[in-house]
Amino acid sequence: MFQTWFKIFFRNQKKNWLNGVVNVSGLTLSLTVLILVLLYLNEERKYNQENSGRNEIYRVVHAMSDGDIWGVSTSVEGPTYKNEIPEVIETYLNEGEYKPNLVYVEGKKHYTVKIIKGEASFFDFFPFEIVKGSIDKFKETSDNVAISDTLAKRYFGSVSAIGKTIEFNNRVFIITTVFKIKGKHYFEPDLVIQYKDYPKEEGWGSYSYDLLVKTTKGNQTKSLENKMNELWYKNSTVPSAEKEGMTPVEWDKKHGTKVLLESLKDIRLEGYTRSAGPEGKGNYKLIKILLSLAVLLVIISCVNFINLSVSSAEQRAKEVGVKKTLGISKKTLFVQYTTEILLLGLISFIFSLILVELILPHYNLFLKKDIILMEEKGIIFKTFLVNTLLSLIIGFIIAFKLVHFKPSEVLKGNITRSKKGLIIRNIMLGLQFVISGFFLIASLVVYKQVNYMMEKDLGFSGDNILLVKLSQGQDNYQNYLIAKEELVKQNSNIIEVTSNFFVPNGNNDSSTNAVYKENDIQTNINPIDFNYFDILKIDILKGRKLQERFASDTITNILINEKMAKGLGIYNDPIDKKIHIPYPYIKGDRMFNVVGMVKDYHIYGLDREIPSIAFFHWSALKIMRDHSFYNFQIKIKNENIEETIDFIRKYWKLNIEQDYPFDYQFLDKSYQKTFKNHQKQKTLLTILTLTVIIISLLGLFALATLTIQQRLKEIAIRKALGASTKEIMFQLIKIFLKITIYATLILVPFSFYVIQEKWLNDFVYRIEMPLYPYIITPIVLTILICVVVGIKAYLATKINLIKYLKFE
Repeated sequence: MFQTWFKIFFRNQKKNWLNGVVNVSGLTLSLTVLILVLLYLNEERKYNQENSGRNEIYRVVHAMSDGDIWGVSTSVEGPTYKNEIPEVIETYLNEGEYKPNLVYVEGKKHYTVKIIKGEASFFDFFPFEIVKGSIDKFKETSDNVAISDTLAKRYFGSVSAIGKTIEFNNRVFIITTVFKIKGKHYFEPDLVIQYKDYPKEEGWGSYSYDLLVKTTKGNQTKSLENKMNELWYKNSTVPSAEKEGMTPVEWDKKHGTKVLLESLKDIRLEGYTRSAGPEGKGNYKLIKILLSLAVLLVIISCVNFINLSVSSAEQRAKEVGVKKTLGISKKTLFVQYTTEILLLGLISFIFSLILVELILPHYNLFLKKDIILMEEKGIIFKTFLVNTLLSLIIGFIIAFKLVHFKPSEVLKGNITRSKKGLIIRNIMLGLQFVISGFFLIASLVVYKQVNYMMEKDLGFSGDNILLVKLSQGQDNYQNYLIAKEELVKQNSNIIEVTSNFFVPNGNNDSSTNAVYKENDIQTNINPIDFNYFDILKIDILKGRKLQERFASDTITNILINEKMAKGLGIYNDPIDKKIHIPYPYIKGDRMFNVVGMVKDYHIYGLDREIPSIAFFHWSALKIMRDHSFYNFQIKIKNENIEETIDFIRKYWKLNIEQDYPFDYQFLDKSYQKTFKNHQKQKTLLTILTLTVIIISLLGLFALATLTIQQRLKEIAIRKALGASTKEIMFQLIKIFLKITIYATLILVPFSFYVIQEKWLNDFVYRIEMPLYPYIITPIVLTILICVVVGIKAYLATKINLIKYLKFE
């Protein structure tokens, strides 16, 4: 019996090869896209899954009164939470980011990047496998360190690292623990060191650290947040309000902070902030968009499959009639035809795995991942189940239609297409057009928004400006002053050298409150050199820039940007206004005098607002200058760029940081990294749009072929009665055009709402929703339909009349 089934199956596939090609290719492409997206999602979900305590570990973050959420905490919080909240059993305070350094090992220097500094409780939060030594030994003193097995091998080869000493930051450390990291984690350090002394408790308003808390099992997150916020109210809000002569409610409204907890298991993709630790944050929004589009692609493939299969079912009506006459049961027929669809689905699934394997190297390169398909057996199995379920649904629909043909009618050739069946087919064809149109509109809007971002005036010029980062933290400013003079003198291609703290698209930022009369706003602090605005071509709108000839410009004079001026209510007349800026790095309680207002420029990407910024000279913030000076900006000429960079590299190695890598990038290219996720969205959406259109056109071509074949006798009669080729073609195309018109009425409002609300509104600086995609898309769809259906209709008018009318 099965042998007969397979013979019939292959005979029908050979007869209707176009249907088979469209069905298999459409399902193959859609499953390929689905697998690729699921692989991406699964790769991001792997973070922290190997951590046995992930369900009880949270990062403490803070929602500020202006709506921003900070991923940093204060040093006073951890001990307070641990002492006063029973559910908090341990805390881990740390520097938040890796601190690269030059490590001295047995007389050799090793530049080591992944160094994390924090409390001794590190392994309580990250229970990595201990290869040698012990955690207890590591905790005994802050002079003990733990290193990864890979770093131990790099430092000491096959010799045991336990008991060996290393040196950096003018401290000697003893290696007591060697650990091995499996999986992906929030921290993946090579070297773990401890605070020599717990960071000074600078109060409840000094946000400088990463704070993780470990809780009892089964705790309620909201309840824990409430308890932490009660401590904030008691220890920060009430005292601060009394000091400022305000009620706690007024203070909370103006400066209030709300504690939020980010679960370690979800922080990579679903955290509140833009940061998810030094290993980076996943682009969950991009993944959700891709997953939604992949699902739509699967739907459009299934619609094709059902449409084509139902339309071609009538060609097998006599086969059904004969089998029923011979006594074959409906159940047997149902199983047979469902099995045929399952077999096609299995073929599509196998082809999709082959296609994924071929695409994966390029996909990994594009996403900067290292995904191996055969290691993701769970994804393969889940996709197989989805494919099987879809095949069963499609198979049930087709089989249900086939087994309900009446033998007495089909054997006489009296098969009529039901009106209900045609309506369902047309609805599904319309759904296909809506999905195709949505992809095309979305692609055009994304393209326009990304181009807008790339071409928008950012308010500064990064052309030929080299951004060079310093690695070590000592004598940086003094080295900068020397290099500033010598580089320009020694190489004519170097125009000028400058520096600032708050680099466009950089990781450095530091903020505090700025107060003028009753106005109080959060403001970023940006120490600069005198020539900074000239080199980056940032406009001074009012007043003047900082100048070396005025001593007060290095003490109390500052510039502010437009955003800060508006926030303080002094935009129209900012000059000589006295502003109070209580900043930890400022000695004394000084008032600062505004000598100029700078035009706003984009320090972040266009999906974030331009922040309020106060510009100081480095000398006005001596503590910050001596401990947080990490950036040079070097303006070079456009010619001989490689030779100039090579000269700077050699100078750097000889005079600045002999044993550190020379780390540089062009400022404009560095800023363009803020667009990389959106550029990826544009690229991926373009590929998906082309895929959808190809699948839709293949389906339309096959469906038009079947529809026209079913009407060949009608065409022959019309032609015999004198109808022209144009009249016949119009009658054949008309039904598809009607479906397009109805689909457009649904497509336009649906696409407008989804794209505007779910994507475009995420950008602070964005285009107005363009109208041309909503005009072009229906036109393009109509043209494609006319071309595809028109070709088939034209060929149908050339039929041999005798062949179809000889028995009439």
